[in-house]
Amino acid sequence: MQVITHLRELPPVPVQAVIINCGTRWVSTLALLSTLRHAGLPVLVIDCESADGSERHFQLLSRQAGIKFHWLAWPLRPHGMTLDRLFSEIAADTVLLVDSDVDIRDAGLVDDMCRHLREHGDAYGAGFLQPGEWLGPPQHLLPPRTGYFAERMWIPLVLLRTAPVREAIAAGASFMARRPFQEVAGYPRLSRLLGYRFRVPGLRHIKLPQPAARGGSAALWVDGIRPAFVDYDTGAALHARLTANAHPMAAMPVARWGGVHHYHGVTRARLGGVLRAAAAKLGMVSKQSQAEPLTAEEDAKQRLAAQYGIDIASLA
Repeated sequence: MQVITHLRELPPVPVQAVIINCGTRWVSTLALLSTLRHAGLPVLVIDCESADGSERHFQLLSRQAGIKFHWLAWPLRPHGMTLDRLFSEIAADTVLLVDSDVDIRDAGLVDDMCRHLREHGDAYGAGFLQPGEWLGPPQHLLPPRTGYFAERMWIPLVLLRTAPVREAIAAGASFMARRPFQEVAGYPRLSRLLGYRFRVPGLRHIKLPQPAARGGSAALWVDGIRPAFVDYDTGAALHARLTANAHPMAAMPVARWGGVHHYHGVTRARLGGVLRAAAAKLGMVSKQSQAEPLTAEEDAKQRLAAQYGIDIASLA
């Protein structure tokens, strides 16, 4: 494990894998080892103020397993802000983002993602597309076609070209999640104020009249309807900006999703609502991946021992 203090200290490489650890040392360890084995790329672990002894843990891991990777400490910020900074400063031409709760199990998946990206010269990245979905009953207690979850790159495992992403960020785009309200065109604050009614059981079914035409509004329309609000999860707004600027996503076949195990609920709260529904439909969620964080940690330890020969007791 080689500690660096700035991204410019990384050796120049064409493709750099990056894992962001925020106090999830065991699942992050599985993410690291599965990336080294199945991606064969240099890995940078960015630690964001972990309070679980992560640095000492990874030092011991490096000695025990004889593995090499870089370690960089950054302040804890919203995930989108951390990703914005990463792509604004990193020198690598391409970055493989690996969530700290991802276990890559398909030996050829990352190689195929790299080839897929090369074959699509205008694409900003390669990976899986998480489709847009209407937010509605029963998960969100909303009237049908009220809110919309925007299409995005599947952020837990995605290969991104640095140049178009950096250019979009410099122009004002961001990985940050956001929820714009758009019922009253040109008046986002009024639209947000009106949107508070969706939190009140007796008011949430009040509908405002739909505009007759799209006109010059920049609001998102779906199926000929303007949603009251749009959920842009991490990376979704950036995906929309890049695709609008003729940089599409080189989407991998949905069938390849089975080569990635994602412990939903470890680095963020349980996957809920439309995210869980969409994930289940696309085969992204298994019974095991819906486990509580502690269960996920124990499962990760078992995988580390069985698949990678890690002495869990010596690390614990």
